Amino acid sequence: MKLFGITLGKDKPMPFPQFRDHVRLSVRRAVPGAKIEPRDYGFVLSQEGKAPTTCNLRSLYVDYSRTPEDRDAMIERWIGTLTMDIPEHTWMEAQMTLRPMLKNADYLAHAQRQMQKNTPPDSLPFSPFAGDLSVIVMRELPGTVVAVTQSTLDSWGVTFAQAMQTALNNMNMQPFPVVANALIAGVASKRDAPQEEVGVVFEGDHLTATWIVVARFRDYVTQRLQGDFVAFTPTRGRLTAVRADEPGLIAQVQTNNRNITGQSNWLTHLGFHVSGATTGGLVTVHKAGLNTEQLRMDPNSQFSGGAAAVPAAAPAAPYRRTGPIDLSTWGGLAESTDEGR
Repeated sequence: MKLFGITLGKDKPMPFPQFRDHVRLSVRRAVPGAKIEPRDYGFVLSQEGKAPTTCNLRSLYVDYSRTPEDRDAMIERWIGTLTMDIPEHTWMEAQMTLRPMLKNADYLAHAQRQMQKNTPPDSLPFSPFAGDLSVIVMRELPGTVVAVTQSTLDSWGVTFAQAMQTALNNMNMQPFPVVANALIAGVASKRDAPQEEVGVVFEGDHLTATWIVVARFRDYVTQRLQGDFVAFTPTRGRLTAVRADEPGLIAQVQTNNRNITGQSNWLTHLGFHVSGATTGGLVTVHKAGLNTEQLRMDPNSQFSGGAAAVPAAAPAAPYRRTGPIDLSTWGGLAESTDEGR
């Protein structure tokens, strides 16, 4: 609120329906001639010469709620990603822009339906990872990422496997995502009480969750947590890894993830057990007491570590508990909700 030109207190975010209507109006003004079909979550934008774009405003609203005073600038930047002209790249030009990205089954089904409406029809190649998650290839451009479709691959004269391997090679040249929070077991109020890292939360950009498909990243987390772990990728901007011998904490993380179900960058509620038995890790869907053999990562996939998968060396004399920690002894569990979009 402003009084005599002076800002008093912090601006309060408007309710989602009002924000949604404001964004729709902003798009109408910025993109003359575009057709906007309202939806509860946002709208579908149709521009001449372009495929329809589904605009889910839930995540944009979350970002706006953190800094309501930046509303107009944030919306302007977001609209820019909708209207920018995507450059046509040759294979030589495109190679350094390629990145792998996790997508869930709902996203893939929707994308395939939309691309069948194109003239001529197109499709989106993907490679299964585990559970309901698969990996596609995207071009990373300033401010946006663009999926690589089958027609694009045909124009380049390369296979999907070649494009995926290039994307994985590019990912392997990047630094690991930022550690936003380490989950520590122990009594924080006692200075000399033993404490142990039993989980870690990574947050960063749109590729943070996708790091779980990279073998050397899984090895890194295995070494850091000194054993098998269960990874959660609720949204593309967050990856949480918890030691597999912490069932109480695993259940707690699963419960917390339910609070963000439905965001536009939502991935999955499933957890993925990563075994450190071999380098690269063996990935299966975590579901205690059930046979999840059919939900595991294909050991022959491009994400398995390939021929480099050999029995992992045991860590040097790690500290191991005799059993899961009693959650009542925790000094606290604090996780940032910032997805780092």
